[in-house]
Parts: sequence; structure tokens; C-alpha cells
Amino acid sequence: MKMIRRKYFFHIFTLCFLLLSSSVAQDYENTVITDPSISRRCEELLNKRNQKVAHKQKLMELITRNRRLLKNVPKEKKTVKVKLIENYGKLKNELRLSLIKITHLEESIVRTGCPGLTL
Repeated sequence: MKMIRRKYFFHIFTLCFLLLSSSVAQDYENTVITDPSISRRCEELLNKRNQKVAHKQKLMELITRNRRLLKNVPKEKKTVKVKLIENYGKLKNELRLSLIKITHLEESIVRTGCPGLTL
């Protein structure tokens, strides 16, 4: 009989502990104060990063288009080919710069400790 009471008491104690711990976690989530200036700054950094990523994708598409044009240009059109090669170099440099800016933004986002970080 004592063994049954102890098991019963143990189960009740475990249930009470679990209920209490879950309510404490919910109270903690409700009482956490998030600074709105941090949220705004993080949102601004994430928006800048998304714009830079979109710019990078446009540059990559332009580079692909430039390569295709270089393949299809007739040999007689030397000036067009020279201009396409110059354009290709400029696009590659701008892409490299864009990648550097994106990594810098990502590092600053991580450094500021933005909540809900998804890169």
C-alpha cells in the first residue's frame, strides 16, 4: 500500500512540476522586453542585405547575357566584341564589390545580434 502511495505521489509531483515549469516559460516570454530601436535597425540591415542580394542576382544575369552575346557576335564586328569584353570586366568588378558588401552586411547583422536571424 505504501508503494502505491509513493508512486501516486511521485506522479502527482511530476505533473505539478511540469505544469509549473511550462507556465514559468510562458511568463518569461511575455515579460521579455525587446528594444524597438534594435528591431528597426535589424530590419533595416536585413532590407539592405536583400536589396544587395537582388542586385547581385541582376549582375549575374547580365554577366550570363554578356557571355552569350560574346559567343554569338560575328568576327567582323570587332568594336562590338571589344565593348562587350570591357562591359564583362566592369560587371565582374561590380559583382565582386557587391559580394563584399553583402558579406559586410551579414557580419554586421550577426554582430548586432538580431532576433529571429534568417540569412
